[in-house]
Amino acid sequence: MSININVLIVLLLILGYITFFLISRVIINKFSTLDELFVRNNKRLATIISLVNGSFSGSLESLRVIRELKQNLILEDAVGEQFQIEKISKFEAKEIKKLQARNTIRRKEAATALGIIGSDKARLALERRLGEENDYSVKIYISNALTDIRNEASLKIMIQALIGTHKWYRERAISNILEFGTACNEYLLEMKEIYDIEWIELLIKYSGENFNNDTKEYLFGFVDHYDRILEDAARQYQEKQKNKQTRYKLQYLEMDMNNLLEMACRTLSNYYYLEFNTEAYWTSENPIIRGNAYWALSKKNSTANFKVLLDNLSDIRYEKTLIDASTKMLEANPRLIYLVEEAFEAETDEWIKSRMAQILSNRIEYYILQLDSKQEHRAREILKQILKNERVNEMIGFLNLNKDKEIQNTLIQIIKESVDPEVGIGIELRTYLKDSVLEEWGVERFLEDKSDRIQTKDKRLVRDVAIITAIGFFMIPVAFVLRYWDVLTLWAPLDLIKRYTIEFNYILAFYSIVISLSYLILMGLSYKNVRKQARLWNLKNISMLFRNKMIPSISIVAPAYNEDMTIVASVKSLLNLKYPNYELIVVNDGSKDETLNKLIDEFRLIRVNYRYTTSLETAPIRGIYRNPSLPKLVVIDKSNGGKADALNAGINVANKEYFCGIDSDSLLEPESLLRVASLTLDESSETPALGGNVFPINGCKVDNGLITTIQLPKKHLARFQTIEYMRAFMIGRMGWEQLKSLLIISGAFGLFRKERIIGIGGYMTTRGKYHKDTVGEDMELVVRISRLMHEMGLRFKVLYAYNANCWTQVPEDLKSLKGQRYRWQRGLIDIMFFHKTMIFNPRYKSTGMLAMPYYLFFETFGPMIEAQGYAMVICAAFLGILNAKIVILLFIGTVFLGIINSIASLLIAEREEQYFSPADMGRLLIYAAIENFGPRQWFSLWRIRGQFSVMFGKGGWGKIKRKGIS
Repeated sequence: MSININVLIVLLLILGYITFFLISRVIINKFSTLDELFVRNNKRLATIISLVNGSFSGSLESLRVIRELKQNLILEDAVGEQFQIEKISKFEAKEIKKLQARNTIRRKEAATALGIIGSDKARLALERRLGEENDYSVKIYISNALTDIRNEASLKIMIQALIGTHKWYRERAISNILEFGTACNEYLLEMKEIYDIEWIELLIKYSGENFNNDTKEYLFGFVDHYDRILEDAARQYQEKQKNKQTRYKLQYLEMDMNNLLEMACRTLSNYYYLEFNTEAYWTSENPIIRGNAYWALSKKNSTANFKVLLDNLSDIRYEKTLIDASTKMLEANPRLIYLVEEAFEAETDEWIKSRMAQILSNRIEYYILQLDSKQEHRAREILKQILKNERVNEMIGFLNLNKDKEIQNTLIQIIKESVDPEVGIGIELRTYLKDSVLEEWGVERFLEDKSDRIQTKDKRLVRDVAIITAIGFFMIPVAFVLRYWDVLTLWAPLDLIKRYTIEFNYILAFYSIVISLSYLILMGLSYKNVRKQARLWNLKNISMLFRNKMIPSISIVAPAYNEDMTIVASVKSLLNLKYPNYELIVVNDGSKDETLNKLIDEFRLIRVNYRYTTSLETAPIRGIYRNPSLPKLVVIDKSNGGKADALNAGINVANKEYFCGIDSDSLLEPESLLRVASLTLDESSETPALGGNVFPINGCKVDNGLITTIQLPKKHLARFQTIEYMRAFMIGRMGWEQLKSLLIISGAFGLFRKERIIGIGGYMTTRGKYHKDTVGEDMELVVRISRLMHEMGLRFKVLYAYNANCWTQVPEDLKSLKGQRYRWQRGLIDIMFFHKTMIFNPRYKSTGMLAMPYYLFFETFGPMIEAQGYAMVICAAFLGILNAKIVILLFIGTVFLGIINSIASLLIAEREEQYFSPADMGRLLIYAAIENFGPRQWFSLWRIRGQFSVMFGKGGWGKIKRKGIS
């Protein structure tokens, strides 16, 4: 190698200077940020005083203060009016000009500022720009600004601007328009005979919130003449398409129109049910109209309506609707029960009797008590049918509390006649009934296998790992042999070893430099991305984020397996998030400890019959628990199936648009969910997956589910992982997002569009679509989503929030950490082989041409190359051929650049947010350096050992010892 030693020394000095500069910047940033917080608070106070006195500094920051003062009614209208007229004209003119800027962020900033100013001049500028703007993410900021100004004159422009827009914008813009309330009425009445899909949607939604004769007439007209309106809407669409006024796809028109019909019918069945429960509607050929008309029937408490529902139970298309509507009627008027009982006795069709039993299943205790009456025979038959329908929760509860021996014997006899104790509900009864009842039944309690779940070897995975390992270890020796084939026989064995050792050392040095340089590129992209996100986050106010439909509704799914030490604190934290519309679903995945009991005791949960749709196959769900006083919380108890299986079960039960997968031993900061979801406002293309940061909670102080003090972990191993996590998230994830190639959303904190996840078959399990498990579900899910979206030709982006933090426990002992790294490498190789068709495939754009090759060469083959390289370094030292050039190159590639990347990640992490104290930051700087002198290399070697464990060991998941959150 012809590298001048002097050049290397100069490069070493330059890198040393960069390292010193970065360390200085971290220290200066830490102390200057602390000073800035003090100055900012005092400056804020000074700004408030000056604003009240009519003085304006001419900045967006001052406008934000004005907005907060107005929202809190601190700034009087008279002062605000004087202030706007006299002081803002120059700043206003500048912001109006910025509305035409090429940069989208500048246009969003201008819209936000003008919305706060709220003058007629600002409003007119926003209205003009709303009609001209083509970027939907900017357009929604303008719409939001006009909504904040709340001048009714803007309504016509905002309504007109809906025409030809994408559904993403339309849904949010309509939410803004509806904020004007009844002021919309005069504009909407003019639109009744116009059949643009955008205006129809606005009218339907407006009619669902404002009840008067006009809206009522419109809804009934829409339902009565739906087929004609659908034809007119299609014709109107074709006209717009011909004139290039829309990018809306015709294939989605009928689907969206059906959704609007569902919305209209739901409003009619809820608020105008007396007119909607007529025979013309519940005999309609349209299934949407008919199904909602059945619900309308249930709203009027009459025998005639109840009989209509019972008479139609034979129609399988409306089975769930009819059962639910009848059950609701029966709950409101228990005296109607005799109609079901008479119909049940007269019915000969077992299928229809089964449905009637479902209607009566919530009255199970009533029929148990009837076993000692004249109606004993009928009660027996109904109870048997209820058992066949697998509705046993109430019977379990009754038997476990019952003290009447005679009733117990009768019930046990019914169970013996109806239930096979070896399958289905027989196992459920044997699991939950008390011992005395089981003894009387003559069966033993069902106990899960207490031994650890043994994972059978995946032969295909073993083969794939063997291939990867062989290529990784032999590609460089083979290349060496091919290169020197003509002269190999001329060299003495020792000379051959020396030549190979020297060349491999250079390969390792350059390989390490390439990896580090790629991280430096990602670092630059990450820095740019953080700045962009910080600017955009500062533009969003609470009124915008909490406006209906502005950001998606979310189901948080938290799998829990043996988490009794952390589960209560985690759930408390998740129930106190700052978010407008979410639910929390905790999935107890067959825990062998007190996880479920602690949840039941702490949150006073009771076992309930909870209806849900099984979209994904999972291990059996044994029970669902709720507390009426905590409507956001749902707890699922299921047989053990692994984390992916538990997540699939949670997705089945979830009712929201997105679901958030989070580890149950993790804590989210109160605004974390809000910050991640708010990214959807800045990306008008679909966002099927989003993620946030994951940092170690080890060492932090937690009070009642909230982190009160952020501190470094006490253990050295956990501190090294803190550096790793900072580097991976603040540089890796943020950088890849900027390249539109992000492939990893951490399983500890990820947000996914439920519709897309179900569409790809959910998380991979042996029960699912692909009949295989994967231990790398975090990455595999995102890769599969990206693959599907590319294959469907859809525009999308996977997003990452720099300021949304999740705090989770990391391993503090070598065994657990080793198991974790084994798992990571095994999952990565599995993903690379399963999705190998994407690698270097231009069909998958930057994902296939950039991200997948990166993970193949640097993450999959990397550990094998590094391991051989370290061995060659030792060999070179032993042979006395480790020269200065090799040493410097290795030092640059494996140490210096690694230190620079680690320190840069700390700098980026605390650019906008404060996490660690100055003392802890000093310690992190030390660990950022020490990590590169052994720990990082050792962690890499564990990944190779993980590959060998797949081929020759048990290939299990490994366990992490939980200390609990204190």
